[in-house]
Amino acid sequence: EMDFNLNERVTRKEAFRAYRADNKEATFEIEGDTARVEGVLTSRFPADVLRLIFEHPEVRTIELMYISGSLDDEANIRACRYIRRQGLDTHVPRGGMVASGGTDLFLSGRYRTCGERAMIGVHTWSWMGKDGDELPRDHEEHEPYLEFYEEMGIPEKFYWFTLSSASADEVHWMTRSELEEY
Repeated sequence: EMDFNLNERVTRKEAFRAYRADNKEATFEIEGDTARVEGVLTSRFPADVLRLIFEHPEVRTIELMYISGSLDDEANIRACRYIRRQGLDTHVPRGGMVASGGTDLFLSGRYRTCGERAMIGVHTWSWMGKDGDELPRDHEEHEPYLEFYEEMGIPEKFYWFTLSSASADEVHWMTRSELEEY
């Protein structure tokens, strides 16, 4: 996941970039009609998305460079809803990576695209010592996620796929056929 230029070697510069992204709050960098974002999604991210929408109405696409996840799922879902309501597109560029809450952010785009060898990672969630896949399908803890995916136009079977794909401590990197299916 650190091989950003896809040359099958990880340089010191690439390793440092991944380390930095995994240890900083996500920030936007604006270039024309694109807002690039890299880092960890925190509870401040919804406010950052609103600031982006109001201060940069020219932005049409959010490019997700390297997002390993979110520290606050509820805040992330709120930010995703802002993005969807604004009609913004999401794109993971060639060699880019999203996982966990970063994948939810990708799903919030009106149109979602990814470049060659972009990495999209999923796994089950964990709360109070329980993984999502350990709860019965009719458990109330599933409802917010199912509602979110429905709002994003994502089939319910994708949610159940994420729960069974990997434990909360692991990541399943989706294959091209899985990306096309869901």
